[in-house]
Amino acid sequence: MTRPMSTPARSELLRRLVVAVRRQVAWTVLHNQAIADRLGMGVTDLHCVNLLDIEGSMTAGRLAELMGLTTGAVTGVLDRMERAGLVRREADPADRRRVVAQLVPEGMARVRAAYAAVGGAVQELYAGFDDAEIALLVAYAERSTEITRRITTDLRSVERGTAGVREGELSAPLGGVTAGRLEVNASVARMRIGSNAEMPDLYRASFDGRPPRIRVTGGTVSLTFPGLWHAGAGRGQVVLNGTIPWALEIRGGAAEMDLDLSSVSLSEMTMTGGASRVDLRLSRPVGTVPLRIRGGASRIGIHRPGGVPVRVRVTGGLSKLSLDAHRVGSVGSGAVVASPGFETSVDRYELVVEGGASRITVDGG
Repeated sequence: MTRPMSTPARSELLRRLVVAVRRQVAWTVLHNQAIADRLGMGVTDLHCVNLLDIEGSMTAGRLAELMGLTTGAVTGVLDRMERAGLVRREADPADRRRVVAQLVPEGMARVRAAYAAVGGAVQELYAGFDDAEIALLVAYAERSTEITRRITTDLRSVERGTAGVREGELSAPLGGVTAGRLEVNASVARMRIGSNAEMPDLYRASFDGRPPRIRVTGGTVSLTFPGLWHAGAGRGQVVLNGTIPWALEIRGGAAEMDLDLSSVSLSEMTMTGGASRVDLRLSRPVGTVPLRIRGGASRIGIHRPGGVPVRVRVTGGLSKLSLDAHRVGSVGSGAVVASPGFETSVDRYELVVEGGASRITVDGG
């Protein structure tokens, strides 16, 4: 096909087309958010429903592939949709060993009603075009969708070691990673670490001050802050993908850290260097999960779920230790304090304090 010659008029038309499409996409996203809000669900859940409506019944694995999520995250989405009466899971008629998700017509009536207004308006819009114009619109929509699908797939498959920095924002796709490790190097002023089980990324981070250098290798995310401790260093937050287990290693000291790992399956955690104030919230462990504090520590609060056993071993001295109702003053090297049931429990925490420390409080909710 001969490419049309570029003219000032054509250039202006192309500019208007690009702006119009960008505006359409923006308002489509906002409209979907409004629909999701009205239906009392998240946008990710609504995307799941729309994909099933367009593509038909499919396995959780195929749905995860289309949505760029892990199978675990999609399983959570399907659980919510099943409770809402929108989706049910049944054996695949073609292969009884597989389970497919399919929409529930009665539940979908609510979703279709929410889209009725825009659907009617679009049908009225289409009525103003003849068949040739409709064919052109179909060709444009199909080709642009394929381009977007291909580029989206490429973005998801980009090597995780090339995560980019955009105005203090860091991220990398989850891809096929099944276990993560977060390493924070050098002095940190203020930082919050949390989790999100619905995001498609391995991690996301944002910083108010100068962002750290980042390296992603496999499932290991290494954040290194440049230079010595400076104003704003490490001031921000890191969000970990909550569908995979994580190991944490924080080296070089910390001023204030808020570690909300209550929704993270933690495999181990190590803090090396001085720490001023650390607040750590833990989830229920799987097996014996080691927690290590190496170097001076000022004030550390560790909060675990109720009934989870923990043992504290001190190898370098500790000024004050509180383990639930058990409070100890000066604790010398070699001291061991454990909560009831630690020896017989399979799932538990083991806290080892190496080097001088000031005050550590361990409690259960």
